[in-house]
Parts: sequence; structure tokens; C-alpha cells
Amino acid sequence: MIRTDSIWGAVIVAAGTGTRFGGDVPKQFTLLAGERVVEHSVRTFEPLVDHLVVVTPPGDHWRVWWEPPSELNTVPGGRRRQDSVMNGLKFMRSQGVTHVLVHDGARPLADRECILRVMEATGENIAVIPVIPLRDTVKRITGKSVTETLDREELRLSQTPQGFHLDRLMEVLTEAADITDEASAFEAAGEVVATVAGSRSNIKLTDREDAELLLFLMDKPGRVIGTGLDFHPFDPDRPLYFCGCRLSDSCGLMGHSDGDVVLHAVADAILSASRLGDIGTLFPPVGSEWKDADSSHLLAICVEMVRKAGWEIERLDVTVIGERPKISPIRDMLISRLSDIVDISEEKIWIKGTTTNTIGELARGKGAGCSVLAELRQTCGRNS
Repeated sequence: MIRTDSIWGAVIVAAGTGTRFGGDVPKQFTLLAGERVVEHSVRTFEPLVDHLVVVTPPGDHWRVWWEPPSELNTVPGGRRRQDSVMNGLKFMRSQGVTHVLVHDGARPLADRECILRVMEATGENIAVIPVIPLRDTVKRITGKSVTETLDREELRLSQTPQGFHLDRLMEVLTEAADITDEASAFEAAGEVVATVAGSRSNIKLTDREDAELLLFLMDKPGRVIGTGLDFHPFDPDRPLYFCGCRLSDSCGLMGHSDGDVVLHAVADAILSASRLGDIGTLFPPVGSEWKDADSSHLLAICVEMVRKAGWEIERLDVTVIGERPKISPIRDMLISRLSDIVDISEEKIWIKGTTTNTIGELARGKGAGCSVLAELRQTCGRNS
């Protein structure tokens, strides 16, 4: 039973730089299934404790990546992990907290049952951590050679949240050398650290492979597909823009913008896959704002929207429909240009042409169409 006379707090540590994860955004502030990684933990812990605080990086620059709700408490972190945790503990002490959970902000899948196990055990122990057993044989390596096989029966992997009596945790952290978790400070102080069963889904986001696994465990779609379709009639008095390339000074495509049928279809395909609208809504064909607009600029705006929503373009399959222009002679140029606009490798793009086999106005050279299949991959990072 969790003691009813205890006042519980949760300190979610999100002050790190996440250098091993890579990218411009610290891993705790990247998007995962539509939310910032740290937000998953906040949502899980809030109903279980009396007080909650998120320890953020020092300063305010982190607000570029995440703007927490006004009612959520935050405190700045310090140079070392224990400095950051201590700042969170000082806030908890000011709220009258007696028992505290310390959790890594980069562990978004801590489950309710594991948290409650830690809280219950902390009522009878001064320090408690969740652990999981090792399943694989463990080797000690020197250089590239095995020097020893370790007995895994007594080895466990440590997780968070870790539970403590608040006052004693503050005492041991004050005396501790550099630590990687709070339990190690108790071990160094000669205190007994109790254990409870952890959770195998409670993995820590360290690199991008972890992000793929987390999405799988969350039962979220890691990949989605969208389609785009567009048609434009020819206009002899306009230049011909095609896939971001100016192919001729006349016989272009009619449109409110520059009429680039390929880029319009690509934009609609990626917007469809990410459920972010369509180009007709984002860039309405009325007024002067988008009159004769460069479609490569419009597509670049759409790509940025898609990436900020946590998606990466994985594949574009483009089919141009009509009698002209002929695609085979200019395919490499079109792929290269499209690669530059959407910022993905050329290997992820294919462009081909087809006709309507004498059917309709396209067969009579009155216009051109384009169909695009886009595959997007959900990702962590490259969002703000």
C-alpha cells in the first residue's frame, strides 16, 4: 500500500543535450507520435503524484523547441545531473513533498503499474529502483576481444522512475561525486537500494533506432502513404515550369501560380500523408499573394510543415501524364531538381511518363497531369 500520509512529487529530468541522439533538437524535445518526448512522461505522472516539475536546460533557448503549458512547473538544470535533480528537489521541498520520484525525460513509456510499484516500495525503503533481468549472455570486452563471461543471474538493468525519501536524497546528492543515476549516490553512501520489477517497454531514447522501437511499442504508424493528383491546361503565352525546372519560355501550363503540375502533385501527396491539408487550402488561387508564385517555394513550405509535424519523406513515385514534355530525356535533371527542393536523396525519387492512349484532351496535347505516391516515415528530430 502507498502510505496515505506521504506527499509525493515527481521530478522529470529533461536538462540534457542528447548528443548521442544527434540532430539540432535535444531528444527530450523531439516529436514522438505527435507529442514532445517529455510530454509523454508528464501526462503519465501527473495523475499519480501531488506535485510535478520538469527540469529543463538552463536559460530559455529550449522554449524554441517546447513551450510547456502555463500550469506546468519547470526549473532550470545545472552543470551535472545531480545539480539538475537537486534544483528539482528544492522545488519539491518548497511544496512540502516527503517522497519523490526521479524520472528521465527521455523515457516516454514508463507505465502506471511500474510507477505504482516503485511508490509502494518506497513507503518501506529509503531508496527503490525498477530493474529488469538480462536475457542475453554478457561478455566483458577489452579492445575487440572477449576477456570474461559474466554471470547474468545477479545482473539487472536499472530504469527510472527511482523512488526516494526526499530529505535523504538531498543529503546524499550533496555529498556525491558525478553520478549517472540517483541510486548510485545511495550506493556510494552505503545505503541499501531496494528493487522492484521494471518494464521492458520503458526504454530510454538514446539513438534513432530507439525511436523506431518506441513507435512500434506505442502501436503508432511508423510509415504512412499519401497521393497527389493535379492537371493543368497549356497556355502558349506562359513559360513552361516542370518539376522546378524552366523548360521553355513559351507553351507553359496555366495556373494561378507558375502552373508546375509536378510540384503541385508532390505537395498534395505529402500533405495528404501527414494529414496537413492541401495546397488549395494553404495557397488559395485567389488574390495576389500567390499570383505567379514559384511552386518550388510553395513545396518547400509544405516540406517544412511536414517535418515539423514529425515526418520525413521516405519515397516519391512520380507519374507524369500527357504527350509532352517527354520524360525520359530529362528524367535525371527532374529528379536532381526535385531532390534539392524536398531535401532527400535522388535514390528515393523516381519520375516516369505515361500517356492516355488517345483518350481525352491530354492525348490531344491540351494539357498535362501528374500523379504522385508519397511515403513518409515518422521520426524523432529535425522538428522545432
